[in-house]
Amino acid sequence: MAGAGEPMKTTAISAVLDIPKSSLFHLLGTLEERGYVVQTSSGRYEIGPAIGRLASASTTSSSFLPVIEKALDDLCQAINETCGFYIEAGDHVEVIATRTGRQALSYTMQIGDRAPLYAVSAGKALLSQKDEVWLAAYLQRVHFEPFTPNTIRSHDQLRQEIDRTKSEGVGFVNEEFTPGIVGFGAVVRRRGSLIGAINVALPSSRFDPTRALQIRRQLAIAVAKAESHFA
Repeated sequence: MAGAGEPMKTTAISAVLDIPKSSLFHLLGTLEERGYVVQTSSGRYEIGPAIGRLASASTTSSSFLPVIEKALDDLCQAINETCGFYIEAGDHVEVIATRTGRQALSYTMQIGDRAPLYAVSAGKALLSQKDEVWLAAYLQRVHFEPFTPNTIRSHDQLRQEIDRTKSEGVGFVNEEFTPGIVGFGAVVRRRGSLIGAINVALPSSRFDPTRALQIRRQLAIAVAKAESHFA
């Protein structure tokens, strides 16, 4: 589309991609929902605003990603659990780096995976850093999707979680986005500026107070190491 120089008809897009229209409409619907394409009044499609944000994020993240990946390597080695790095993407978080634990039963994150801010530990950690003006606007527009029976479903619940995360410095979810998975998340700053959050995810069958303490400790070490490299 970027090379076309003008909005494209679905027939042209289908021909370029060599896929049937039935599959194309599903693909375009997903891309439009995420802002990667927009449909014009004439029914044609052109590049959407999310492409610019993605390019900007890619350029920015490339400068700090090696440091983050080293921190994830060390964290995964220390706790043998899956961990990842999330950046804010509108009212969602998106995985841009991940490491998988060597346990027989492990949760797998994929680069590009997204989740609502309120539903995952990294998202809660990022929400805890927002000011009241931003939070008020967010609470007005957010729609709580019940991914599991434990998913946050009200403004009051989310406010309580944000306050708890502020107090403890770590976001926590207990089977709120994926059944059987608990998670911890902590924000990372680069020379004072928030760049994202490191997340640890593990099966609830391996979760207990002792394990929680160990993960929190190692997560704090990973954040401190990453931030010290940026100083």
